[in-house]
Amino acid sequence: MRNLRIKEIIIALLLTSFLIACGGGGGGDKPKVNVTIAIAPMSITVDVGKAQSFNVTVSGTSNTGYTVSAPAGSGCPSGAQSSSTFSCTPTAANTYTITVTASADTTKTQTATLTASVGFSSGPETASTVCSDPIGTGTNRARIAVASNFYGPAQSLVRDWFQAAPTYGAGTSVIVCHDSTGNLRNEINNGYDGYAMLFTADETAQNYNTAGNEAFIYAKGVPLLAAKKDVISDVSGLITSVPALAGDFYEITEAPAELSAKYQVNTVLAEKVSVADSTAPYGQAAYLILNKMMGVDIPSTLPSWVFSGGNSTASPGLWNNIDNTFAAIEANSRTIGGVDYDTSDVKSGIIGKSQICGEIAPNADTPAWTYVEFTHPDFIRNQKAILLDTENDAASKLNDYIQNAMGTGDWSDFLSDNCYLPVD
Repeated sequence: MRNLRIKEIIIALLLTSFLIACGGGGGGDKPKVNVTIAIAPMSITVDVGKAQSFNVTVSGTSNTGYTVSAPAGSGCPSGAQSSSTFSCTPTAANTYTITVTASADTTKTQTATLTASVGFSSGPETASTVCSDPIGTGTNRARIAVASNFYGPAQSLVRDWFQAAPTYGAGTSVIVCHDSTGNLRNEINNGYDGYAMLFTADETAQNYNTAGNEAFIYAKGVPLLAAKKDVISDVSGLITSVPALAGDFYEITEAPAELSAKYQVNTVLAEKVSVADSTAPYGQAAYLILNKMMGVDIPSTLPSWVFSGGNSTASPGLWNNIDNTFAAIEANSRTIGGVDYDTSDVKSGIIGKSQICGEIAPNADTPAWTYVEFTHPDFIRNQKAILLDTENDAASKLNDYIQNAMGTGDWSDFLSDNCYLPVD
């Protein structure tokens, strides 16, 4: 009997242990807690020195605390956080992985990617300013501002620079923005600091000279009166003269005061003429050419043969930059800022030679344009550039490349290839 009693006690103890281990005793299964954590945004690119906020959400628990882990240079806080938001201000160009971990369950984490670049995220302040996609790759970036006549050549310049100095291109990219010189300078003068270099269509880049950093002439631009060849096939359709002009192109070398005695705009065939406003140096050249040749007073009064349906606010009826002036000649309509402009009656316009360089005689086997160029020094645009942000590594290297190239035949070839006159 005694041994049976001992066996019963042992069995009872084993059964009790089994029930306890299995959660028995009538208590049922213990509810499981499903903790989750999320971070937003999960990927973002900002300028170095600019703050970026992140929002963190912890769900499934009353403990909404979390910890942040991020590399040096990211400018993020480290350790435990109680607020649902935190911000990072990166101090160096790099790509940073930020990890947040739920305090209630340290197995639950989430990551975000913060890419810090130089001169990337802050876009221009004027709606008329248009920027290219980044040229090159890398986080060492520069945003440069160029007058509209130099937009295409500037992009070619950057690509030439990367090809000539591939070590620069490995971690560097450049964004090229263009507008009229006046609009770009207004952006800068109003406090916009996103441009690392400025290329104007006149000499006003020198207004930003500082000690040891002065503007330099990078090109000499040629204004011309031009039309699509399928609209006006001969220069006599642009300019009337005695004797009559003839051919695909013609060069007028006379001074402004001498124009009216010899030349007149062909207001029958060249009407209507597309013209930029005074914020564009090529618009100023157009005023000088047309006013002296025709005895008019543009922009105070627009003659009937000048197109008066443009988007300028500085000179209503004209265009706010030379790119829009060019586009009005090239197409029958133009949409700018969501507004449609009917340019079907535009037959010609005064633009920069660089804008049509690859499509004119003698550069093209089949010229697409007819033009008359004005090469007297009073009409030539001395175009200056300046490094605005001396601490921007990419822009500083591009500036050095240009300055070094200007002392060689490479720069002369570049100017010639883009229909600019050589720099003295």
